[in-house]
Amino acid sequence: MNANKRVAINAMATYGRTLLGMVLGLFSSRWVLQSLGDVDYGLMGIVGSLIVFITFLNSVVTGACSRFFAYSIGKKDDDDLVRWFNVAVCVHTSLAVLLVIIGAPIGEWAIDNFLNIPADRLTTAHWVFRFSLFAAFWTMFNTPYIAMFTATQNIAEASLWDIVRILTNFVFVYWLTTYTGDAWLVYSGFTVLLAVSLSIGQALRARYAFAGCRINFSYWGDRDRIKQVFSFSGWSLFGSLGYLARTQLPAILLNKYYPPMRYSYVNSSYQVGGALASYTQSLSSALMGAFQPQIATLAGVGDKEGMLKTVMRASKFGSFLMVIMAIPLALEADYLLVLWLKNPPLLASTFCRLVLLQMILDNLTFGHMSGIMASGKIKWYQITTGSLCVLSVPVAWLVLALGGDATSVSWVIAGCMAACSVVRLFFGRFLLNIRIVEWAKMVLFPILCVSFVSFIAGLGVVYAIEEPSFLRIIITSIVSCVAMIVASWFFLFDQSEKNMLNRMAVKLKLKKQ
Repeated sequence: MNANKRVAINAMATYGRTLLGMVLGLFSSRWVLQSLGDVDYGLMGIVGSLIVFITFLNSVVTGACSRFFAYSIGKKDDDDLVRWFNVAVCVHTSLAVLLVIIGAPIGEWAIDNFLNIPADRLTTAHWVFRFSLFAAFWTMFNTPYIAMFTATQNIAEASLWDIVRILTNFVFVYWLTTYTGDAWLVYSGFTVLLAVSLSIGQALRARYAFAGCRINFSYWGDRDRIKQVFSFSGWSLFGSLGYLARTQLPAILLNKYYPPMRYSYVNSSYQVGGALASYTQSLSSALMGAFQPQIATLAGVGDKEGMLKTVMRASKFGSFLMVIMAIPLALEADYLLVLWLKNPPLLASTFCRLVLLQMILDNLTFGHMSGIMASGKIKWYQITTGSLCVLSVPVAWLVLALGGDATSVSWVIAGCMAACSVVRLFFGRFLLNIRIVEWAKMVLFPILCVSFVSFIAGLGVVYAIEEPSFLRIIITSIVSCVAMIVASWFFLFDQSEKNMLNRMAVKLKLKKQ
């Protein structure tokens, strides 16, 4: 199977999974908010942030191990792949044990002494944290097995496991609306049980399907490879810390400055707005997930020209998919939230629009990020971008301390994402030899043009039909999307992409005849 066809199949598989998750997630999120209420829904995100912080080192090492998997597969060296897999299992097992020893007491202390949690919810918060810690332990242990699906570009099967999770969770959340007890505790317990069960099942399937998933304890003590993993991960640590600061600390800052006992709507608004925006990011992330292993594999076999083309297309089409969904969502966010939740938190639509802006700024240079990571020359890139993201936290804190409102935090994060994209451009120029002017010509200016056309078309519908309604949402979405697709033919697609679309259209016509 050629590279382009594999990317297309993986993209379609992830799109199917993502679309199903988006549709069912719109219902299940509403039911969860209805069952938990504003306070518990906001607290669920805060306690979840603790788990993310405790397990961040695992995510750093996972990226390094996946990269070495992809390199071995690109070189078609099965023994090398087995060695890297065993090193990954050794490292992740050690980290899982370390998680319990160090992370548990830190999380328990934070719940009691740092976070603003109502006294009557402290006991539940502790149990939710313990459930989540248990799930994190098993997930970390099974990570190398699950990473093999991505490294081998067998993303279609991985998507099936996600679909099972989505459907099972949907059925349970529907039942949760009829439950009259402690819904937060029961929901967290079920989520953990489901996550652990599926991760174990996926690990067993990986052992059966992939020759690289063979345990050989004699490979576990390979100090040189372990050193390489942590050497690569050491610089990734800066980037991961920055990512954590950007994604998790805003919720904690809002919890400290806007205690849920007095401002129950602030934390829930942040969680709901981010959740709605994340559905838009999902399809774009699906495409990126299909491109990433391909970029790493091309780098592994030394196909620099092919890698650079894939890098540019990842940025271009990732941004396109993000914007085409973000514009109608931003225009109709207020009424969409009313349809979705009936009584949405007060600031949810504002947070949603700001998170969409952050995602668009990030996607514009996603291909550069993947290419830089695949090159292995990440030291100064990670230090720079990680430092920028970490710096956004004290800046956001200062803004709040000076009297800024809750949404000012999201504006600070948006500025951080713009700065990180600029940094990626410069590192892409020096490490990958991608000229900034070329990126502006192939990605930035075309995206700005098609976004402007789409926004004006959608805004015209909003002004023409003043009364919000479901029909107006449909019309706005169709008009803005069609306008963007037509504009993309003239401003975004290059000649090779137009030729590919023409060939696909011809094949479809022949099949119908």
